[in-house]
Amino acid sequence: MITENTVTVVWNNQNGFWWNETCAMVLEVFGLPGTRYDSKPGHDAMFFDFKSKKDADLCRILLSERI
Repeated sequence: MITENTVTVVWNNQNGFWWNETCAMVLEVFGLPGTRYDSKPGHDAMFFDFKSKKDADLCRILLSERI
């Protein structure tokens, strides 16, 4: 379920390196999925579901050039 705490990154045919870098950026700031967020790949995008609005907003800023 997509909520206001969900950050969506659309696939847009990016290469594997781009995705590794994107996921690494999220991991470096928020740690592994489970504590502060959960991540799910979808057919058209990757979804990062954060437990707090503050973390979701910070992730949107972190990935602002990618979303």
